[in-house]
Amino acid sequence: MSNPVSLKQLEILVKIVECGGLSEAAVQLNVSPSAVSKSLSQLENQLGTTLLKRTTRSFTLTEPGQYLYNRATQLLLDFDESVNTTAGYYNHPQGELRITCSMAFGYSHLVTLVNHFRKNCPDVDFHIDLNDNFVNLNEVNVDIALRVSSSPPDNYAMRKLATINWAYCASPDYLSKYGKPNSVQEFPQHHCLTYPGLTPIERSTDKQGVTHQLKKRTPIQANSSLVLLKSALEDQGIAYLPTYLLSDSIQQGTLVPLALHGKLTHDTHALYALYFPSRYSNPKVRSFIDYLLDELQPIPIWDNWMSKFTKN
Repeated sequence: MSNPVSLKQLEILVKIVECGGLSEAAVQLNVSPSAVSKSLSQLENQLGTTLLKRTTRSFTLTEPGQYLYNRATQLLLDFDESVNTTAGYYNHPQGELRITCSMAFGYSHLVTLVNHFRKNCPDVDFHIDLNDNFVNLNEVNVDIALRVSSSPPDNYAMRKLATINWAYCASPDYLSKYGKPNSVQEFPQHHCLTYPGLTPIERSTDKQGVTHQLKKRTPIQANSSLVLLKSALEDQGIAYLPTYLLSDSIQQGTLVPLALHGKLTHDTHALYALYFPSRYSNPKVRSFIDYLLDELQPIPIWDNWMSKFTKN
């Protein structure tokens, strides 16, 4: 290309698509419609391809136009992020903070954490995506991914925010009816609520010393900890759940943690904040991660019950 494409030309293209027309884009950009039309024509001439198929009343993006629009949108977001971060490096946190998080942790704790954070940083607005699928930060516009994992990915920068403990639990009414087990070997006499792939596979050893998978009744299986929590509260059986979901129910007495083989909890996972290193310099990202560390270290609030329970 003899003349390089400018950010202004890309901004005009994006605005045309977002506003649905050249005249509407001109109003938003505070320029004349002829200036918008001229910029688009110059851009198409420079690239040697048609970006928009125009009719009297509407337009449609061509395939190269759709590709450039997608890339330009992300480029302009990254550009604004870089400028705002540089300009406000030592200033107070502000702007939109985009976070993705699992359904269970987001519902049970993230909302409260966000509300407390905003008392000191009211100029930060949150966009929260609750999603149990692991989000690829390369494919979405997200500042921080909060994930509970036993083996977090190593292709992002990360901070470990808290150890996540798990516990077997059941309701008092269920235990009154079926008895309180002291070991997993008693599970065949119980109803077990299972999260396939996440609930541990219990095993037993026969008289010949051969280890077998423990056979047990699983009346409810679900790929949601929230479903298993609700089922346990409704006296349906024994569930294996993270303590960040259990703490309120345990303290209220509606669920009882089970000390199996003398062990009350299992620390197999941790809560991580995943992010791109380039975004950590932004005050809104840095301050929220620092806030989470202060709130959740050394023991998160949802595990305060553990010391009282073991004393009793």
